[in-house]
Amino acid sequence: MKKVIKNVHVFDGNTVSTELAHVVINNGYIQSVGAMAPAMCEEYNARGLTLLPGFIDTHIHIDSCDNCALAVKSGITTFIDQMCDKTELIDSLDEPDEPITTVRSVYLPIQAQPGKMFIDAIGYEPPYVKTKDDVRRTIDTEIAKGAVVIKMLLDLPPITTGMLAEELIEETVLYAHEKGKLVSAHTTSVEAYRLAAKYGVDILNHTPKDEPVPMDIINEIKQKDLTVIPTTVMQEGIVRNMQKVMPERAGNFENVLETVRRLHEAGVRMLVGTDSNRTNKMCFITHGESIFREFDFLHDAGLTNLDILHGATSTAADIFGLSDRGSIEVGKRADLVLVEGDPTKDISACRNIKKVWVKGVEAIL
Repeated sequence: MKKVIKNVHVFDGNTVSTELAHVVINNGYIQSVGAMAPAMCEEYNARGLTLLPGFIDTHIHIDSCDNCALAVKSGITTFIDQMCDKTELIDSLDEPDEPITTVRSVYLPIQAQPGKMFIDAIGYEPPYVKTKDDVRRTIDTEIAKGAVVIKMLLDLPPITTGMLAEELIEETVLYAHEKGKLVSAHTTSVEAYRLAAKYGVDILNHTPKDEPVPMDIINEIKQKDLTVIPTTVMQEGIVRNMQKVMPERAGNFENVLETVRRLHEAGVRMLVGTDSNRTNKMCFITHGESIFREFDFLHDAGLTNLDILHGATSTAADIFGLSDRGSIEVGKRADLVLVEGDPTKDISACRNIKKVWVKGVEAIL
């Protein structure tokens, strides 16, 4: 049976409509958005609330379906998992039977030999590459699993035993692109940003805490049309926790915000990602509600409300190749969030969630 969400202000990607509309859902997809609603539909009268596309958190780490049941309560209808070796879990969350957050994953990254801090943080020693052949084999393996993009870890000791060799960074980008995949990289240092920009890594994740990224690197990121996922909420948490146990290595959260400001002023595309997890012993971040703190930090760093909304919806879907979601349009999945208020004027309105639908099925809040 068709469903209709009546009397809503619809976010069209740029503004919230002043006129009330009716959104018709048929078999999980949007059939129409307009002034007319068909008869004999299951109806919900939204009474002037605002309808948004479901949020996409572009950087999380999954450990169970409980993460998804929690996150959907905050309007997140899609997760991009940025490292996971639980293939069966990811497969079960591609199209879950219940209306919870769906998941796409990069599975396992291309990386140099991990260091003790990284092993301690995740609880085991992951596989790593030494040669170009290793890189190609790993990429083929992750693509066969269904990796949405290819992940690469670019970090310095003690996270790794040393930065991934430049020839292997280059090979990762070249071979992934040959296979039709973008490359997403863990980049928490200025050196990692420099290498990612040099070799055209498509998506840079995280933001350095020790110093702001220099403008020459940011300009290269812009010139090459690369994308950044700052994960400010994770960086703030790491700085806070490190100040307690290793104050000499803590870094400064203001450096993170300054880098985001510079990226924004240079016109670099940014997505919303929280790095939510229950496995990183350096900093646990709650799945779901942390996205609102990420919105706040990005706003503090100068992003407009529209920048933030795009980075959590349409632009995120475009970058990760999720052409079936990210906007309220005919033919798209009915992944929808109903809120009170206008987030284009006040981003905190995103917290005022009244209902969430995943592929047209109402989630339990």
